[in-house]
Amino acid sequence: MLRGSGGLALVVACAVASAVAANAQAAPSPVPTSAAEQNAAILAPLVEIGKVRARSPYCAALARARPAIDAAIAYEYAAPGVARDLQRFRLDSNLTKAQSLDKAEHDLAALANLADAGRADIAALRGTAAAEGDEQKRREMTDFANALDGAKNRQLALARSIAKVVGQLAETPARDAANAPGDDHGPSGLRGGRRQPAVVTTPTPGPPDRLVTYTTTQADAITDHDRLQQLFSAFGPEDLIREDLKTAAKHGTTAILLGGCTNS
Repeated sequence: MLRGSGGLALVVACAVASAVAANAQAAPSPVPTSAAEQNAAILAPLVEIGKVRARSPYCAALARARPAIDAAIAYEYAAPGVARDLQRFRLDSNLTKAQSLDKAEHDLAALANLADAGRADIAALRGTAAAEGDEQKRREMTDFANALDGAKNRQLALARSIAKVVGQLAETPARDAANAPGDDHGPSGLRGGRRQPAVVTTPTPGPPDRLVTYTTTQADAITDHDRLQQLFSAFGPEDLIREDLKTAAKHGTTAILLGGCTNS
């Protein structure tokens, strides 16, 4: 007989696991609808692949792909921030241009490093796949490696295309707001020169009537949802990166099942 709360917890856990297994076919998983849910459905299997324990050479090869997986995901989380930095690139003075350029170059270096991280591990993954005697296991591991490497190739190409944009911005002269074309550099408007436009100020809105407070857990959940919602949407080529990672998640998950790999 099981005694104490620990025994009861074990019974409940076993019962839940049995119920899930019994209803796996009868109750299919709901289809993701929002962009956040669809992106999470891609990332979640990839994260699980990275947690695989190296209990066999086949599983060890899958586990070695974790740096490449982590870097590919980190790249996509970083891309929206890079896009925002480019949109806010300032050319209104030499100082603000230098500050914007410094940030853009830092962003590019980070993207390039993330795109390159784990490539050697993917090559090792292909080598293990080629030596695998089971045809189906070999095919799934190879397809996983190819899709993951394809995503990272596209990420590197995207970083290079962004670098070209940054290069063009670096060559663009700064526009000094005090000396912009059309400014009146003649006598003061009080002495018969052109009248300077009136400065219009917009009233600062007051605090909302009702403040909404969130717990730390709720705030984190909202932030995570917003970040997931923005994935694969900052730059056009990310649609293809998304498809590559989706394909990698599919074949990687199948490879885990065929290899009997676990993350516990």
